[in-house]
This record gives sequence, C-alpha cells and structure tokens, in this order.
Amino acid sequence: MPSFEKYLTEVDVNKQVAIPSDFVQHLPDFEGGRTITFPVHDVSGKVWENFGYYIRKGDDYPKPVFQKDWRKYVRDKRLRPGDKIIFRVEQNGDNGAPIYTIAAQKKIELLGSTIWSSEF
Repeated sequence: MPSFEKYLTEVDVNKQVAIPSDFVQHLPDFEGGRTITFPVHDVSGKVWENFGYYIRKGDDYPKPVFQKDWRKYVRDKRLRPGDKIIFRVEQNGDNGAPIYTIAAQKKIELLGSTIWSSEF
C-alpha cells in the first residue's frame, strides 16, 4: 500500500503541506491549473470531504501540496511543527477503489525523552 510519512514544518501547519513528488501517481489525476479535491479518512473515522492538492508552479521543479481541508485537519488535530503525519492509499475490498487515509502523531517531550502519541 503506497504511503508517506512527514514531520511537519511551520509552513506545513500554517499554510499547506508539500508532499513527495513521486507520490502524486497514487492520487486522483491532476488536471493542471486547479485544485483536485477528494475525500480523506482519518483514523477516528471522520471523512474530510474536500482534501485538495495541486502542483505548485514557479520553482525549479513542480511541487505537489495539500490544501483546502488540510488546514481544517491541522486545526482539528492541533498539529504543530515537529508532529508527524502518515498518509496512505488503501484499496476498497468491495470494488478496489482507492481509499485515502491520514493519521497524525503528536511529538511529546517528557522528562527529557521524546514519545509519540497516536492520533487523538
């Protein structure tokens, strides 16, 4: 099952999150020039209906980013720089259609050690 993990930066939590360029092949087809939205399920069962991605232009190479419901997800989960997301593409057992899932892990500093909480 295709997936990626990312430790979030300040830009990721405040604006949009860059995703690996090679991961785009696992997302809905990008039609150029506009944001593609699709549903993303989090591990608590909530469906984020308008998760969106587009391919940013203008840099030396195009970079895909998540936006739209991404910001709502960040606020809802109270994510901060240093927290981690895990994004996966799973297959629907009934019809083989892709199901996009996301999970977050909070970085917690406790008595000089770093531990990671599961999604909350």
